[in-house]
Amino acid sequence: MSKSFEQLGCSKINIGLAITGKREDGYHDIDSIFQSIRLSDSIYFAKHHSVVFSGGAPELPEYMQKLVTYGEENLALKALRAIQAYTGCKAGAAIHLLKRVPIQAGLGGGSADAAAMLVGLNRFWDLRLTQEELLQIGATLGSDVPFLLQGGTARGTGRGEILTYKKSPDPHWLLLVKPKVSVSTAAAYGRFTNKSVATKQTIDTVQQHLENNDLKSAFLTSANTFEELLFPDHEELVICKEFFTSRGYPTIMTGSGPTMVVLLDKPMEALQLQEEIKAAGHDWLSLITKTCTQEDLP
Repeated sequence: MSKSFEQLGCSKINIGLAITGKREDGYHDIDSIFQSIRLSDSIYFAKHHSVVFSGGAPELPEYMQKLVTYGEENLALKALRAIQAYTGCKAGAAIHLLKRVPIQAGLGGGSADAAAMLVGLNRFWDLRLTQEELLQIGATLGSDVPFLLQGGTARGTGRGEILTYKKSPDPHWLLLVKPKVSVSTAAAYGRFTNKSVATKQTIDTVQQHLENNDLKSAFLTSANTFEELLFPDHEELVICKEFFTSRGYPTIMTGSGPTMVVLLDKPMEALQLQEEIKAAGHDWLSLITKTCTQEDLP
């Protein structure tokens, strides 16, 4: 058993997301570029005679803290149970999850926690599972988990679990802005009528720009089907995106929303925008982070 340590679970953004069709199993096919970002939750592991799991999110707004539960439905704890079932390991651990990634925000925070739990327990309990085994377990927990186990930049198809890894663009500063809007992913998918401005060709173009290390053009040419599905019913999302595009910043919505991702040239721009958000009276959570490559990940 390893000594006490911290395992980071880095989150992600989607640079373009096209819903390409509905599947017979009730899910939808997507085509998207997944990109790792530095914003991460932490899982702390310490020796204990049995498994004790706790968590907290003191850095997040109170309304968001209430959205997280730390019982058996928590995805990180589900990952722990999956490891126990797969290996038969009966060792103990005192585990604490510290959340910094906004909840229900399209950033893959819960899936990142599951990935961090798998990697952390493999090390803490000295299980010696291969990366392939971790990916196999991760795929049973959620469509985003396999990507978040490896990170970097990848094109995801199928439900998002079929991954083709690409060279990451150079790291760029981002401002993540989450309006206080509750978005139901299931309800949004339910509005899909097999028509979308975002297509496979859109993601082809985004991928080409990323391969040319041109993140700005990737942002400007991307599109997200969820914007088409959600913007008509959520004016706050339209206002939020236009707040930044009207100031000349390439801005996209990540995942099924509602978080907007604002591409910056330098971190000082993020601080300036945070002041402008405050001055305009908007109740939006904003966080400064960077994109990262697979090599940058813990």
